[in-house]
Amino acid sequence: MELSETTLAHLRDEAYASLARQALLAKLDVLEQERTTVADSRPPFGVFARRESRETFARSMRAVDDHSAALRDQLAQITGITDWLHPIIRNDVSTYLASVSPDYCRLLQIAARLDDWQRAYQAVPELLVAFGRDLRALRLALLAGTKTSPSVAYDLAILRESAERLSRQRQELHVIEQAALALAPAGFAGQICFPVLPDLLRVSWVSRLAVIPPDMALAEVMRVEPEIKELLKVPEGEVLARLQASREYCGKTVAQTLEDYWNQLREHARAYYVEEREIDDVIRMLSERYVDAHLQRRQLALSINPLAVQ
Repeated sequence: MELSETTLAHLRDEAYASLARQALLAKLDVLEQERTTVADSRPPFGVFARRESRETFARSMRAVDDHSAALRDQLAQITGITDWLHPIIRNDVSTYLASVSPDYCRLLQIAARLDDWQRAYQAVPELLVAFGRDLRALRLALLAGTKTSPSVAYDLAILRESAERLSRQRQELHVIEQAALALAPAGFAGQICFPVLPDLLRVSWVSRLAVIPPDMALAEVMRVEPEIKELLKVPEGEVLARLQASREYCGKTVAQTLEDYWNQLREHARAYYVEEREIDDVIRMLSERYVDAHLQRRQLALSINPLAVQ
């Protein structure tokens, strides 16, 4: 699969911007040396120097400063255009690599699974809160009556439902975790680490409460209640620390892979896709293609929907 014509055009434009930036920096270096030379020619004794000498010096310094300001303005425009262009090329190159590089594609999928895991985990604290609330209701019911009372039977059924929801959520997390680990390329799996979650209470534990003597059931409930409270005290950041480390490692690997390939494309574009052009022409050309074109699209969008903000 070859790079699209659109991507090649973006790479060519980036090459023009890069060469223009280099040329401007080189001119500024020369101008700085010229400024030093002019500064060294300052007439001696300040106001006691001849008026003609002072005026000549002032004109020379002003000319250097004006030229420097013009170059810096061009450099700022090139930088601004590059800020528009880089996200476009990054997306182009990422899309291309995802279609031609199995390893890169797997890394993107792993990153997506890490995000999936965190989203799925967000439901766990709430489910634990619900389980703890239902556990407390069962404890109060056991203290107030027998296990065969309607209240205890009802609260057992509610607690079992909470346990089922926790179990389903834990299973979803496990499936996501296994999918991510299965995608990891050789030598990469050791860098993918998921948080170690506690052994969330199983449905069978609740079912057991229904068949053991009331005093034993009450003791079990009172044993587990503090454990649930302790779990809820653990900060989310602490739980997700290992996941965040994996996400950062994966993100850096993806970014480095993309950057390495992009650099190869840059070198090729600069060698074969550009021709000699004036810096003003480059700025005008790139401004029309990216900045002006974007603003025109926004104007059109606003004319269709005045409330549009994107």
